[in-house]
Amino acid sequence: MSSPLISAYLISVGILLMAAAHASILARGIGHARENWSFAAICLGFAGFQFCNALQYSAPDHARALAAHLWVNFFSLLVIPPVALAAAALDPKKRSRQPFVWLTGFVLLVMAYNFLTPYGYRFHALNPDTPRSLPWGENIHMIQGQASLVYRAARLVLLIVLAYALGVTFSLMRMKDRLSSTLIWIGLAIMLVTLLLSSLSDIGVISLPHLGGFGFVFLAGAFSLVVRKEMRVRELQEKHNALALAREVQERLLADARADQILHHDALTGLPNRAGFIQRLEHAIEQHGSAETKIAVLLFDIDHLGAVKGTHGLATGDELLLQVSQRLRARIRDRDVLARSRSDGFALIASRIKAKTGVSVLCEKLSGMLAEAVELEGQHFKLSASIGLAIYPDDASSAGELLSAAELALHEAKNAGVSQIRSFHPALKENFRQRIGLESALREALERKQFFLCYQPQVSASTGRTVGMEALLRWQHPELGLVSPLHFIPLAEANGLISHIGAWVIDTACAQLAAWRQAGHADLRMAVNLSATQLLNPYLEDTLLGAIASHGLVPADLELEITESVLIQDPDQTVLRFNALRKLGLRLSIDDFGTGYSSLSYLRVLPVQAFKLDRSFVEGLGKDETSLEICASAIRLAQNLNLDIVAEGVETSAQAEWLRALGCPIFQGFLFARPLMAEAATAHLAQERAGGITAEAAGTELPRLPSVLAAQSHSGLSAYRARL
Repeated sequence: MSSPLISAYLISVGILLMAAAHASILARGIGHARENWSFAAICLGFAGFQFCNALQYSAPDHARALAAHLWVNFFSLLVIPPVALAAAALDPKKRSRQPFVWLTGFVLLVMAYNFLTPYGYRFHALNPDTPRSLPWGENIHMIQGQASLVYRAARLVLLIVLAYALGVTFSLMRMKDRLSSTLIWIGLAIMLVTLLLSSLSDIGVISLPHLGGFGFVFLAGAFSLVVRKEMRVRELQEKHNALALAREVQERLLADARADQILHHDALTGLPNRAGFIQRLEHAIEQHGSAETKIAVLLFDIDHLGAVKGTHGLATGDELLLQVSQRLRARIRDRDVLARSRSDGFALIASRIKAKTGVSVLCEKLSGMLAEAVELEGQHFKLSASIGLAIYPDDASSAGELLSAAELALHEAKNAGVSQIRSFHPALKENFRQRIGLESALREALERKQFFLCYQPQVSASTGRTVGMEALLRWQHPELGLVSPLHFIPLAEANGLISHIGAWVIDTACAQLAAWRQAGHADLRMAVNLSATQLLNPYLEDTLLGAIASHGLVPADLELEITESVLIQDPDQTVLRFNALRKLGLRLSIDDFGTGYSSLSYLRVLPVQAFKLDRSFVEGLGKDETSLEICASAIRLAQNLNLDIVAEGVETSAQAEWLRALGCPIFQGFLFARPLMAEAATAHLAQERAGGITAEAAGTELPRLPSVLAAQSHSGLSAYRARL
């Protein structure tokens, strides 16, 4: 065609088709599909709009011009939804999809109306057909008439969509790209002006061809700059996020590695700890495929290492363990696994053992190596070890069973004396099976309410009145009868049940104390024993405070007794846990004082309020001077440190008299009361309150020594004091 106007329309069609193709390539290549496909649809819509305008203005007669005009209307409506979707894709705010569904439905209805009416949706009546002459002499058919209500509604919807797109564009232009901002504003201005001119031309105010498509050509170029800039920003952000994610993954891997090091390795020696040892043992069993070889597990404890720690300090004990671990690593095979799975000893996995004689040789070798003196700070320490041995698959079929078998063998070795070696044997296996049965019963005992508490009074030496009760756990098995705590407490600690049982003990003891308080025993205190596992349980504070609060008590009403053997299992952590418990206001006491190896050193750093003098010293009072010396020293130490001291196992009048004379303030033992069931303990307190059990006038009702024994004890005490 030679018409400049028609040529311009067709050139713009080509530009818009290329823009649509470019946007499609971007959508398929670098992503941002929604934005690019929407932009491609807009370009195609305006290309169709421009092409139909060319057909309309080149039509030879009015009828053909009107037919092309209907398609001009169609494409002018077609671009409205893509414009809204493109703006929504670039909008940083999340928008509901419902308005876009309504918009699309409205456009489809108007499109249908456009083809069902003779003049299209723009007009309800046409002006007479009069060809218009353009300034350069070209004549075209202008379709003009009276605007319909549908046309006005469609124009209003288009203005709303353009206003929304304008707002999104304004937010995008905060990228401080002045060039793209200026182009956008110019393009929007041209677009709005051309739309206004088209509206005026439609109603006959002016006579101009539709120029909205040309306005979009300019706007498309400017808008594509903004879209590409936005996509570049998003790409950079995605790359930044990917790098950040990669760093996060790397940091997480490093953190997991550090956590694995902490969880599965001993901080002192760098060897695998108990968890790491079990992990490696399980792996060794999984990899074991030959029936001709065996796996041996050796557990060995250094004899009397606790005494060394008590007399020379914890640092010396740690250094000894470190040197022993270095010796062991130098003497074992590369494929064997050494671990520090015990506080005072080590564990060894010896794989590919062809005969038991090889294990025996290895045990003798390790035992001889440990017997070599260790020099430390000018002192020579001659060590020995007790060794327990179990072999897979002869003695057990799993890592847990194998380790338990070795534990039983070690227990037998330690009971036999120092520097002993014991292997797992059928008798131990039978004991092991019985232990499994007992463990199964123990798991059901709490649920079936087979546990109960007894309470043993702690009596004031001066008044004879009960000042506290110690809660003692008992297990009444329906078949085995009364099971000793010495049997089931270690088992509960080993299988992890001790925390649940301990929580029940604490709650039950607090409930009983609250009941006694309501009965009028206002000054009574409750003592509860804690195991090593309970003490190191991170939820212990929550358990204690929950029980105390639920029964209306205060922390000072509860005294926690920790045996001295517990203290040396993890000294550093024990000190931290004691301080944490003391800050809560709880009373702390060391049980069985004097039977361990480091009582005095612990009294120096632990925030305790009391300790209990072990019954083994009390029972020797009046029989040997050693027991007297120990009891007197312990009581004097408590007085000097302003600590309470409770003498356990007071069973005779003579013992009570000796302890009272030495200044011990509190007694506990069969002489005053055996451990009592809750009802009997309540009756005991009631009888004491009523005057049936009193000790007015400092021991008037307390058991007194016979006169001859009293004279002997008085002379013995006088002689003892004379020596001090």
